[in-house]
Amino acid sequence: MYKLIAIDIDDTLLNDDIKITDRVFGAIKAAQDKGVIVVLCTGRTLKGGERFYEQLKLDTLFITSGGAEIYDSNRSRVYEDEVDPVLVKQVLQYAYDNDIHAQVYIDGELVYKERNKYSALYEIPYGHPGILIPDLMEHDEILTPKVLYVLDAHRASAVKEDVQRKFATLAIKTSKPMFIEFASVGVSKAVGLQFVADYYNIEIKDVIAIGDSQIDAPMIELAGLGVVMQNAPEALKDIADIICPSNENDGVAYVIEKYILEA
Repeated sequence: MYKLIAIDIDDTLLNDDIKITDRVFGAIKAAQDKGVIVVLCTGRTLKGGERFYEQLKLDTLFITSGGAEIYDSNRSRVYEDEVDPVLVKQVLQYAYDNDIHAQVYIDGELVYKERNKYSALYEIPYGHPGILIPDLMEHDEILTPKVLYVLDAHRASAVKEDVQRKFATLAIKTSKPMFIEFASVGVSKAVGLQFVADYYNIEIKDVIAIGDSQIDAPMIELAGLGVVMQNAPEALKDIADIICPSNENDGVAYVIEKYILEA
C-alpha cells in the first residue's frame, strides 16, 4: 500500500479556476483518514501555497520553491538550498538588461524591484501581492532559493536557450510557458521528496507523486508510482507510470481513489 502522496499545486491539485474541487478535497481527506501522508510540493513560495495547505488542514512537511525549501507545520524551515548570491545578481541583471520581469523568493515571500503587467499576471494565480523593493540590486547579498522570469511565451524558448549557456552552473527549468526558473544545480522536487520520505521513514517505492510540468519530472521519475496529469505537455507523459485525468476532471481524486482508497 502507498504510504505517502506528493501533489503539485498548480494545474494538478487546482483546477483552472485555481480551486480545489469537492471531489479532490474529499479524496485527500479520505486518504488522510486511512493514514496516508499527504504532502504538497510546489514551485510557489510558502506564502503563495499555504492557503491550500491550510484549506486541506495538513500538518505535514510542505515542499516549496521547486524543492529548494521545506517547511514544517509551524512554518519553520527544515531544509533550504539557496542560489549563490553572486549568480542571483547576474541573473537579475540579465533580466533588466533584456526587458524581462524577474522576481525572487525571500523568506517565503515574492519580491521584485518594480510592478508591471508581468508581476500582475503572476499575482493572479499566486493570490497575494509581491513585495516591492526598488533598490533590490543595491543590497549586498540577495539570499533566495529561486529567481523567476515572467515573460511573453513567444520569447521564452530563445531566452531559456541563452541563459542556459550563460548560467550553466544553475538548474534552469520551465514550469509554465511564460516562466523560466533558476535554482541551485542540486535543487529539484525529487530531492525535496526524498528528504520528506526519509523524514517519515518511508521507502520511495511506497510514494506516489503527481504533477504536470517540467519541474515535476524529477519527483515523478523518483516515486514508486509516478503520475502525470492529462493536461501536461506530451513530452512529460513519456516518463509517467500512469496518466490520470486532467486537473479539470479531478485527476488527483482519481489517483487517490484507485491506488489508495480501493487498494
